[in-house]
Amino acid sequence: MNEELFPDDSDQLDPQKVLENMQDPAVQARWEGSLRDMVEIVEAKLAAEMKPDTSVAELARHVVFAICSTMGGGLIYFPRGDALKRALRDAVIYKDWSVNNVPIHELVGKYKLANQTVYDIIRRQRALHRKNEPDLFGYDEGTMH
Repeated sequence: MNEELFPDDSDQLDPQKVLENMQDPAVQARWEGSLRDMVEIVEAKLAAEMKPDTSVAELARHVVFAICSTMGGGLIYFPRGDALKRALRDAVIYKDWSVNNVPIHELVGKYKLANQTVYDIIRRQRALHRKNEPDLFGYDEGTMH
């Protein structure tokens, strides 16, 4: 019945077009934001559940349940390979800078990146983090005159 209503056309997808769209800044920001959310969920759940007598299997179930409870029901693109490594590295760089107050010049040396690259990473990560913050001053609603 479902096949009649929703035919499986996945074999007709053009892989090249799919990959091209993954580089779209809006798509990239969305999956980077999802990765950030997942990392934060996992960190919080591990902090709450890690005890000396907790097994790895039990921790894994708690983490998966937390991710599914928070993000379940949605369609999420998960990058792999270099794109994933880069996104996770960028999140760590932002955390080092924003939470741990690591100066830019130290981040440049630690990650072997150019100054401008570190600034670009922080700018992009800051924009991702701002999307989850409440708009306290009405900028999103156009109420500022």
